[in-house]
Formats: sequence, C-alpha cells, structure tokens
Amino acid sequence: MTEQFKFHMPTQILFGRGLVKHLADYIPGEKVLIVSDPFLYKNGVAQAIGDGMTGKKVAYFSDIEPNPSCESVDAAAAVAREHSADCVVGIGGGSSMDVAKIVSCLVTNPGSIYDYYSGGTKKLCPRTTGLICIPTTAGTGSEVTNVGVFTNRSTHVKLPMVNNEFWPDIAAIDPDLTVTLPPAVTASTGMDAFCHAIEAYWNKESLPLCDMLAMGAMKLILKNVKKAYDNPQDMEARSAMSKASLIAGVAFSQTRTTGIHATSFPLTAEFGASHGIACSITLPAFMRISGELEQEKMQELASYLGYSCLEDFADGVEQLMGSMKMPLRLHELGVKEEDIPHIAEVALSAQIIQLTPAVMNMETVERLLRSIL
Repeated sequence: MTEQFKFHMPTQILFGRGLVKHLADYIPGEKVLIVSDPFLYKNGVAQAIGDGMTGKKVAYFSDIEPNPSCESVDAAAAVAREHSADCVVGIGGGSSMDVAKIVSCLVTNPGSIYDYYSGGTKKLCPRTTGLICIPTTAGTGSEVTNVGVFTNRSTHVKLPMVNNEFWPDIAAIDPDLTVTLPPAVTASTGMDAFCHAIEAYWNKESLPLCDMLAMGAMKLILKNVKKAYDNPQDMEARSAMSKASLIAGVAFSQTRTTGIHATSFPLTAEFGASHGIACSITLPAFMRISGELEQEKMQELASYLGYSCLEDFADGVEQLMGSMKMPLRLHELGVKEEDIPHIAEVALSAQIIQLTPAVMNMETVERLLRSIL
C-alpha cells in the first residue's frame, strides 16, 4: 500500500540577522498594532521595530501575561478595533504571538474570544487583517503554527485553540533579537523547542517530512543550547537555536504535540511554571516510556543523535537540563503527592495526550508523574 500524507505550510518564512529593521515592505495597509509582552515594550524593542515601519501608523498593546488570559485577548482586540488595524504584529514569545493570532481575527469578528474558544458557539470568519509573527526567543515555534493557547481566568483552565486563520502570513525570525535572553530563558525555551521536535517525531500522526525536520532540529539543539546558555553573545549558537526552533515549529505544526504538552497545561495554569519549564520537566520521563510503542523508531533517533540506547538518550537530556540549572523534579514547582491525580486528570482531558507512543490513562500518567516527584 502506498503511503499517503498531507503537509500544509501557508506561512512565508523570513530568516536573517537584522531583518526586522526592514519589515515595512511586507506590511499590508497603513495601520499596525504591535502586540508584545511588557518587558519588550519597556526596554524599547517593540518601539524600535515599530519605528522601522516607515510610513505606518503604529499602535501598541503590551499587557500580556506569560500564559495569556482570554481577558487580555479581549483587551488587545478592543485596541485593534479602535485603531482599525490593517495588520497585527506579534513580537516576543509564544504568549504575544498567540494573542496576535486571535486578535488579528477579532478585528473583524465581533464579540469576545469566549464566543469562539472552548465551548463558544461562534465560528471565526476568514480574517482580512494581516498577521506577522516575530519571535524573540528560540523555543516556541508559534510563528509557524496555527495554534494559540489561552487561559480562562475564572476556571484556571489552559487549552489550545486550533484554527487555520491563525497561520501567520509572515514569520520573521531575526536571531539578533535573542541575544538579550537571560540564561534561564535560553535554557527553558531551547528545551521547549526540543520537546516540539521529539513530540513531532514520536507522534502517532508523524509524517516522513516532519521526522526529518525534527531529527535535524534536535541535533542543532543538543549541539548549541548549552553554548548559547554559557555565552549569550555566541551568535553562531544563537542563530542555530533560532533555526532549530523554527524547524521544530514547522514539524509539530503538522502533527501537534503529545503528552509533554498535555501535562504542561496544569503545571503552568495552576503552579505558575513557565511553559518551557512545564514541558521540559516531564521530557526525560516521557522519553523513557516512548519505546513502549515506538521502540525501533526511538532507537534509531538515539543512534542518530549519538547515544547507545534510549535510556542513555534520556539520561543525556536530563544531564543537559541539569547543567543549565533547570528543575528536574515536580516538587521544585511546588507539586505535592496529593496533586498528582488532579494533574493527571487535567492532562488526560487534552486529546493530544493520546498521540503519545505509550498507553495514556490515569494509572500510567500518575505513575509517570510520581517517578519525577
């Protein structure tokens, strides 16, 4: 039987040092809303990019939390509508870019994000507002996906929203924007990118093209993340990490993620962990069980990356994380034994957990979580 698969990537990708200084030619219309986190607004990065948009009328919104709430989305949408934005530009990590995605739709779709998200009764009409995403971390890959992740403040539930209107028109990746990242953020976002790659690779819905992309991304990350952590000014390592994050993003944009990300949702929403930490803390444990249904494939990956077996591979990744002072046990996030059943229950409510190459039920997920408590 001939193998069949689909691969859809409508986003134009621009990659290069200094390119964000020359974005004006790519921006449709005159009125632009730049969405960024507070830090990038206060330190002038967002304004510097806006100042480079010659001839455009630029407004800014920067009230974005690390795990963006639906209320922040609605506030940003109000600014975009008032400004009659022709283009929304998301600058920063996944939070800012995710907000930019839905806001670009809400410029012309009435109401609140709650009308369209997680039980909402309305369907987003095709957006007419441009959407450009500019990552300032090497990790999220959000600039090349059609996924946004938002938190309901009243229920503290964090869920992904998948919509084809979320594909950015342009992803502009400039490694120079990552130079000022603190070492801890370099580590957490870098390992988040590694999670994206390995989850695309072992995914039950994996694709041959994604496998090749994911393997290349993992190799780049293992070679360069510690270099970027140790020496933030190493532009060769920084560029390699930006490239790896982009490639991993393309890979998982086609497959979605798996148990690592499903488990991360309650760890961020309820225990305050950053997204990168919430994902990477379970990474070695998920790696150790990934051979349950994909033993041969995972052994091939381990060999490709220079490890003798899957266990050595998992140990090596755990040692790498430890060398960058990343948390390795759930108790470091404040998780207690009595929290385990609830975390497992929330993780299992996310459909993506069943794309993991192992049996995923209350018993197995609780056992995995207890192994790293």
